[in-house]
Amino acid sequence: MGAPFDTGTWTGVAGAYYTGLGGAEMLWLVVSIVLCLAALIIGGRHEKESYDKSER
Repeated sequence: MGAPFDTGTWTGVAGAYYTGLGGAEMLWLVVSIVLCLAALIIGGRHEKESYDKSER
């Protein structure tokens, strides 16, 4: 089902299968956390404005 080798084991498999090896994981984790927080804050503000408009 799409395996890159024929043996069924990892023995003898060469090449980098983990592309995150290089230390950039923390950078992308922080970027994703910041984007999620921004979406929550902006969405919360929009919902509050919409709720306030509908109450009037």
